[in-house]
Amino acid sequence: MKRILALTLALLTAFSLFGIAAMAETEPAKEKEPLKFNEDGSFKIMQIADIQDIIIFKGLNRLFITDLVEKEKPDLVVLTGDNISNGAGKLIDWFVKKSIDKFMSIFESRNIPVAIVYGNHDEENCMTKEEQWEVYEKYNCFVGVRDSEELSGYGTYYLPINASDSDKQKFTLWFFDSQDYNKDEEVGGYGCVEKDQIDWYIKTEKTLTEANGGEAIPSFAFQHIIVPEIFDVLYKVGKVDEESGEIIKLEAPGPVYKEQTITENGFVYAFPEKYADEDTFLSETCCPPKYTNGQADALIDNGKVLGIAVGHDHKNSFIIPYKGLDIVQTPTASFGSYGDLNRGARTIILNEKDLTSYETDVIFFKDYYDLEDEEMKLRITFSNGDGERGTWERLWAFIKYIF
Repeated sequence: MKRILALTLALLTAFSLFGIAAMAETEPAKEKEPLKFNEDGSFKIMQIADIQDIIIFKGLNRLFITDLVEKEKPDLVVLTGDNISNGAGKLIDWFVKKSIDKFMSIFESRNIPVAIVYGNHDEENCMTKEEQWEVYEKYNCFVGVRDSEELSGYGTYYLPINASDSDKQKFTLWFFDSQDYNKDEEVGGYGCVEKDQIDWYIKTEKTLTEANGGEAIPSFAFQHIIVPEIFDVLYKVGKVDEESGEIIKLEAPGPVYKEQTITENGFVYAFPEKYADEDTFLSETCCPPKYTNGQADALIDNGKVLGIAVGHDHKNSFIIPYKGLDIVQTPTASFGSYGDLNRGARTIILNEKDLTSYETDVIFFKDYYDLEDEEMKLRITFSNGDGERGTWERLWAFIKYIF
């Protein structure tokens, strides 16, 4: 019965309210114009994480993503993985293509350049990552670059941003496929950027530095899964007793933020207050791989990488430094999967005149819309906005919304 109700709700939502849009008619991708700083020296990146939807695209997803790009006017959109759900197309390629088109058509119609990385759910469909890449390439707005050599996963590359008044490269954007799941079943957990990808980064960064007269070019990195070093910088405030399961309190090195805690690896962690701002929240455990091949340290030791922006953990939002490298966590922007009312997207603004730092802001769903509006309450309910609504409650909200 629950499956029937869920399917009914999905079909009603798709056909009665939002309809099924035709796939964008796209010509084979043309040679891409290089990314450049604007005349005023600015360059705005919008990171959208974990769209994680299927062919029956949630109406609130389309509404929010459309409003984001129209109001913020980014120079580049970066989709940091789980761009489609693992249920987008298990058997039929067409479902995968349509699922991708649901969001890519938004950017294509507005001529907004788009780069992507893959997440752990993208590969859980009938099309491989490389086959999906060919779908993305059909959109003229897509600026991702095919792997230049055989590397683990698919979609590890870089994009230069050139000066506003010349073809000189002033900034580098790195994109890593952080893999899906650990192939070592004894260790388990999520995948990790592999050694060959790290070697490729070190070699490529060295080449770019040499071409720049020996001076490293400032850069920023993007991938789906957070690096395991996150647990080196969060504060340990408790330890789980192995026998009793009780929490043994530990003294934190400093004040913690909002008393929010997560439990992982037998310890209780909290966010340091000194790094928190109004966009900070730690509402679920961080889910990095259980091992590392040294990616974070490689980014620190080679080049001038300001930060690494990730998604994956839908209900977390923060920036925290690790040895001078900012770990930038962005919440999900989508209603296609679990989350709460802190759904949002992140802007990263660069200034050509000073590339030693950047500005960033999270634009939350609640910043754009009145959550007390009765119509919006119903839409959020039947879109499963908090991940805790029952099928009957969602169906009833949908019926009330229709009338």
